[in-house]
Amino acid sequence: MMEEHYYWIEMFFERCGIVLSEYQNDRNVLSKVVLEEHLDDFIKHANKSGDLSAHQTLAVLILQVGAKLPYDLKEKVLESLEWENDNKRYSWSPYVINVRKVYLEDFKQKIISYKNNNASFLINLRRIHDDKELEKVLIGLEQLNSFSKLRSFEKINYLNLDSCKLNEVPEEVFKFSNLSALSLDNNYLTTLPDSIINLHGLKKLYLSNNKIKILPSNIGGLTSLESIYLSYNQIESLPSSLGNLKNLRSLYLNNNNLKSIPSTFKTLKLSIFKLRNNPIKDIPIFLKESSKYKKVFSTKAFLSKK
Repeated sequence: MMEEHYYWIEMFFERCGIVLSEYQNDRNVLSKVVLEEHLDDFIKHANKSGDLSAHQTLAVLILQVGAKLPYDLKEKVLESLEWENDNKRYSWSPYVINVRKVYLEDFKQKIISYKNNNASFLINLRRIHDDKELEKVLIGLEQLNSFSKLRSFEKINYLNLDSCKLNEVPEEVFKFSNLSALSLDNNYLTTLPDSIINLHGLKKLYLSNNKIKILPSNIGGLTSLESIYLSYNQIESLPSSLGNLKNLRSLYLNNNNLKSIPSTFKTLKLSIFKLRNNPIKDIPIFLKESSKYKKVFSTKAFLSKK
């Protein structure tokens, strides 16, 4: 999303009485009931503004909570997502054009196929950082199948299967041995297979908003990992092998069911460690005694779920 979308998110949340920072920590503060209660007002406000970003932002929120999508709003959003209309608004670089087209197509298809009460999420492309990597990106199940048939595994270093309604990770994924980033956000995964160890060069692993309860013990063998995103899952315990990840700098575990932290974590050199909304009763001693993590591991980071 672009800057104007964030403006409208804040605007809509303010009218709902929701603080943006609270939503970022716990998406459940925006429910279907709350959004539908204010929906007519939001649509009137968006129509009055004449800003298509307002309608797009509202559609994104509707997708996320499974609220009703009025026909007039659907048609207006679909029209705004046509590339010819979108392209008139900005001066694009070739890199941004490619990324934007993928985003718009994903958005359009999810609006077309959307049904009330069936929550959905848009693909997240913000993690592609430079032009040179773009040609090595693979997005979606269709491309995954095509590249698998061609056995073009070595050409890909970024694979994005966000919001593909996956119950398990396709085995073809683990043949892409040169992956440096794998994104599986917003699916229905409950675990990862042991085959994850084949991705020995993996640096970033995105698994937020799934149903993961347990991680494979061999994940500690992925020693190239620098960032792991596991927020909004159902994880109750962590494998001690995570302490072997000598290059790990960012670990996101907000909104899980963790009750404790393995003592092996004291070997990690984390600069970011997010644990908000977990039923952790006590901060581990090795964290309390660490001056380096004094701010990161404050008691405010351990807020039990209600």
